Amino acid sequence: MAQFQQDDAICKGEVAKAKAIAAPIYMGRSLVDAMEADMLEGQRNNALRQIMVGCMAQRGYSMTIVAVPQ
Repeated sequence: MAQFQQDDAICKGEVAKAKAIAAPIYMGRSLVDAMEADMLEGQRNNALRQIMVGCMAQRGYSMTIVAVPQ
């Protein structure tokens, strides 16, 4: 468990570094600008998630999707 926590912290640090160097996303003043900013934010979040998944995979972990009943 301690090894997982260490690996998790390292990978979260990698994600934080990527976030820190990312260019800001500006919303603009129109609805179109806001929609485009939202789309870019979604793309950025997917990329950050992939950084985390890849980092953990390098350390021998695999991600599994779990469906939570509602």
